[in-house]
Amino acid sequence: MGKLGEDFMKRTLFVLGLMSVVAASQAVVIATWTFEGTTTPADLTDSVAYGGWLPEVGTGIGSGLHASALTDWSTPAGNGSANSISSNQWAVGDFYQFQVSTISLNTITVSWSQTSSGTGPRDFNLQYSTDGTSFTTFAGYTVLANGASPNAFWSSGTPVPAYNFNANLSSVTALNNQANIFIRMTVSSTVSASGGTLALTGTGRVDDVSIGGTVVPEPATMAVVGLGAAALLRRRRK
Repeated sequence: MGKLGEDFMKRTLFVLGLMSVVAASQAVVIATWTFEGTTTPADLTDSVAYGGWLPEVGTGIGSGLHASALTDWSTPAGNGSANSISSNQWAVGDFYQFQVSTISLNTITVSWSQTSSGTGPRDFNLQYSTDGTSFTTFAGYTVLANGASPNAFWSSGTPVPAYNFNANLSSVTALNNQANIFIRMTVSSTVSASGGTLALTGTGRVDDVSIGGTVVPEPATMAVVGLGAAALLRRRRK
């Protein structure tokens, strides 16, 4: 390959690199709930529902719903942080829910930490909705009992990766560019985290819930990149 050929390749690789940088730089965090500081929910006793949890990053609303009116909601230590959200009186169909807007976004992702006490719930479904009424299960998953060997208990100290979850919902195009989407962690069985039977005194908690997406490129932005590529190639041909 001569100098002209090398120059052509360099220009082409530069344009391709520019396009990839533009695409990669558009990933954003929509909202993150760490339940810390001024946004830490107050403890609440004997309530079916608890809502209005504000995220520490971004905009959204967190909430929870149980069948039992005796449910207690509290904020014990998280997975490497001072607080999480926790509740007891779990039954099949009870859930934590997180609501955000995905306007101008696609490739939705969710990450979170979750654990239960030994008698708390083990089996959950990660569910999604665009209307808050009709929910679809994306995947089922199980959580570890808090402190289950060889993992440490949740504390305000070092986070334990074994309790972390990640879900890529990019295949669910219905979640793209919506005024509201709803993500739920819903109990799906009566099996406890220790393998026994779920007890009403058992607790389940979540922490560091984060929902992200990718900005849909503006047509004008892609046009500029395309024109830049065409101009470089035209100059090379000349």
